[in-house]
Amino acid sequence: MKKTIAGAFALSLCVVSCKKETKTESSVSSDTLATVMPEDSVTNPKTDSTSIAASSSAPATENIITKNVGKYPHDIKFFEDKSISERLKKLTGAQYDEMVKNFNVESPVSSENGIYKLAGCKQHDCPGYATSIFYDSKNDNFNVSIDKNGKVTDFAEKGKITVSESLKSK
Repeated sequence: MKKTIAGAFALSLCVVSCKKETKTESSVSSDTLATVMPEDSVTNPKTDSTSIAASSSAPATENIITKNVGKYPHDIKFFEDKSISERLKKLTGAQYDEMVKNFNVESPVSSENGIYKLAGCKQHDCPGYATSIFYDSKNDNFNVSIDKNGKVTDFAEKGKITVSESLKSK
C-alpha cells in the first residue's frame, strides 16, 4: 500500500519536473497523466488512502470557461450557456439580471492553477459597477464578487475560492 502511494507521488513529481524541462507536442495536463496509472493502484475501493490520492489528481471539470482562456465572455456567449447561467442565477439571486446587464466592458478569460477569472464592468462607469466571476475547475465551484461604488458583495457557491493576487489583478 505504501509503495503504491509512494509510486503515485513519485510519478506526479516526475510528470511535473518533466513538464517544466521539456516541451512536448501534446497538451496533456499533469492531472490527466496522473490518472493513467494502473487501475488497481488508483481505484481500489478497499484502500482509503489510494482513493484520496486518486481524487486529488482527478481531471478538472471541462466547460465553456476552461476551453476558452484568452477569449472574451461575449465572444463565447458565456451568459447564454444554460448550465452556467442557471448556477449563477441561483448563486446571485436578485442581482443576476443587473450583473449581466452591466457586464459590458470585459476582460478575456484568464486562469492560474485551475482557477479561472471572468471580469466585466458597466460601460462608462467601470469603477461604479464591476463584477468578477471566479471558477475553480477542480472543485466545480463558482464565486462572484460584485462591486457597486466600493461596496463589495461576495457570493460563494460551494465555499470561498482562494485566488492569488496575480489572478485578481488580471
